[in-house]
Amino acid sequence: MSTLYTSKNMMNRALRRSLAIILLLSVWACSKNDDTTPVPLSKPQNITGLRKVQQSDDLKFGATAIKGIVISDEAGGNMEAGMVAVQEEGKDAAILLQLSASSNFAKGDEVTLNLEGASLSSKAGEMVISDLSAGAVEKTGRTVEVTPKSTTLSDIVINAEFWGPILVRVADVSLSGGTEGRFEGEVVLRDGIGAVYSMLQPNTAFADVTMPAMANSYTGIVRINGDKFYINPRNVEDIVGGVTETTEDFEDASNTSYDVKELSFKTGVWTLDGAITAATSADMKNGAQSVRLQGTVGNDKRNGMVSMNFDLQGVKGLKVSHGIYPASAEVANMNPTTIDVEISKDGGNTYTLLQQLTIDVQAKVLVTDEIAVNAAANEQVRIRFVNSSTPFANNNRPRINIDDVVFQF
Repeated sequence: MSTLYTSKNMMNRALRRSLAIILLLSVWACSKNDDTTPVPLSKPQNITGLRKVQQSDDLKFGATAIKGIVISDEAGGNMEAGMVAVQEEGKDAAILLQLSASSNFAKGDEVTLNLEGASLSSKAGEMVISDLSAGAVEKTGRTVEVTPKSTTLSDIVINAEFWGPILVRVADVSLSGGTEGRFEGEVVLRDGIGAVYSMLQPNTAFADVTMPAMANSYTGIVRINGDKFYINPRNVEDIVGGVTETTEDFEDASNTSYDVKELSFKTGVWTLDGAITAATSADMKNGAQSVRLQGTVGNDKRNGMVSMNFDLQGVKGLKVSHGIYPASAEVANMNPTTIDVEISKDGGNTYTLLQQLTIDVQAKVLVTDEIAVNAAANEQVRIRFVNSSTPFANNNRPRINIDDVVFQF
């Protein structure tokens, strides 16, 4: 009995010693400095995951093999030095890479990103990866044409911070701003609902291109700068200019005296000097009437001109329909029958010749000519049509019908 009791006591003492040792080891482990605890490494698998990484001072990336497509175009020059935009293929997720020098990456290059040792920071609302080691961004040898995301200006404002610098395309936007009507500086895009901006760097390859008033489509990389949202085009091919038109049909007023007068038509007030509104069955016209332009040499009330008394801004082109008034004298005339299309850029004080049009005296219908104007986006111009035909013996010039003057912007 005593032997059994003694054995139990020995076992209890041994157990107590073991527990004490375990307790001492636990206390020693807990007393170690916290700085020796390894910081977990972030290893996102793709750009979508990368955009969800929480930024912190002690954030460290482990080795990664993230794939993406370069969507910026260094050759176009519309990106800050050393900055490259990379988008995840098939996803609305992209990131900016800040490299130490100009890159050798072309638009469409697929690359692999190793973020080990790199830094993630927020700059004016954009996530930027910097401190990339040499060789951290490598081409795979594959080229991919990224399809721009079709969206609206309002959607960009709502989603830009989640997408990052992805490639987008918007349709039917008006353009204003720039530098003297060119693609330089800040441009404003509007679609009737929202507005965003474009920033064009001074060294863009298309800084000297005249900016259209409208764009049928506008492609670029989404950028953020504080509370402003941008679509920055990469090259001139990203911008497909649009044309809007305003037509003067000369239907809204009438007068049958060839003496000079002012008439209010749809586009504004025009001066008819040696011209009338003509609605006979013989007059060539679209609709109810056209203008019949004559002019008489030596008669200051009948100089043979149809002139705008107002300016239009940013006119890119002009279309005018014309034909001969089919009287026997006009049809049989062997001398040139012509109209001078002239332009004024100083409110009608002076005019210069844009183009001389020759009237086909044998044509049975109106003929339409197209004329380039190419006014800058903020440039005001006005047009006049002058009967420059050789006059007949009675000093009257051949009668010409003009209708449907179309201004293109």
